[in-house]
Amino acid sequence: MQKYKARNMPHIKATLRSENKIIYEDNDTLIIYNKPADTYIAEGDTKTIIDRIKSLKIERLETSNKEVFDYFYNTENFKYHQICLQCYHKPAKGNAKLYLPTLEEVRWIAKTYGTTISDIAKMRENNEIFVYREGNEAISYVGIHIDGSVGFLYTKPEYRQKGYATKIEEELFKIRKEPIFSQILEDNKASVAMHKKNNWKFNKYKIYWLFNKSF
Repeated sequence: MQKYKARNMPHIKATLRSENKIIYEDNDTLIIYNKPADTYIAEGDTKTIIDRIKSLKIERLETSNKEVFDYFYNTENFKYHQICLQCYHKPAKGNAKLYLPTLEEVRWIAKTYGTTISDIAKMRENNEIFVYREGNEAISYVGIHIDGSVGFLYTKPEYRQKGYATKIEEELFKIRKEPIFSQILEDNKASVAMHKKNNWKFNKYKIYWLFNKSF
């Protein structure tokens, strides 16, 4: 992978750390299939990408190439699309005040995030979901998506606007040993502002998603 010129893009690095299949690779283009996320990730030359994957049955496509996004958006019947900004943060030192959720907290996370208890329980088993507590009460939680990005960030409504989202991210930086990355919907101005305040570094790429089913 060392020859790929965009190899330092955080979402590519995260993908390569998990189980994947290389569909195509040359000096300018990389197309891989990320099995855990059931997602094709494509970067590089527009024509090469389109020629290589247009015949595949794709449920999810991720790319920073807008021309690729436009082509598949206009020619395929994807149900959903979203455009994200990409940012990353270096790890930090210290003991994190984050905890794996209890069974009761697993149920709470599943209910508030709108997913299944089994999905959250699996994340707990993989050390990918954490809660932040004040006393014995879980105030916030944060998790790692199957593509390696930070997500699942939630704070109880009565505790919002008090800095807990920033606090839980700061604690998460102490857990991860590699750069942490996140993809934020470009129209989510509050989240973008919060990440900038918390010293996340935004790069020039927008990440375009096309998908037929949610994660």
